[in-house]
Amino acid sequence: MTDLAPVETPRHRVLDEPQLRRPPPGDLELIGQVNQALELLQGKWKTHLLFLMARGVHRHSRLLDCLPGASKKVMIDTLRALERDGLVNRCVFAEVPARVEYSLTDLGWSMTAPLMALSEWGEAHGAEVDEARTRSAEAANGDRADPERTRTN
Repeated sequence: MTDLAPVETPRHRVLDEPQLRRPPPGDLELIGQVNQALELLQGKWKTHLLFLMARGVHRHSRLLDCLPGASKKVMIDTLRALERDGLVNRCVFAEVPARVEYSLTDLGWSMTAPLMALSEWGEAHGAEVDEARTRSAEAANGDRADPERTRTN
């Protein structure tokens, strides 16, 4: 008879049931929809421009003035992306010099409610997120300072 060494128990629970390894199809659909909506807002200036247009700033030059640090090219590219996605209309007036104005489409206006909800969430929970990040950074710095602690975690 041979001596058997004790088997170490895994630190995390292993899921044996295949259906628990993936989110349910309904959740995957919701995740896809959220990702699609967030993709529309990816980019440094998109949210700024949507808020500015919702507040009444529509002229090309005024929009640029309201984006400190943004180049004209970056703003134009961002406006074109918003126009491509159906959130913004571009109107060129046949004047000399040419006048260009931008406005939110109905689809663009429908994005303002989720943006306000995100803003309210940020106001309500921003301090909690900052505290969590501070704790995480402190823990990471503590792990670097104490190599023995890093090995045991």
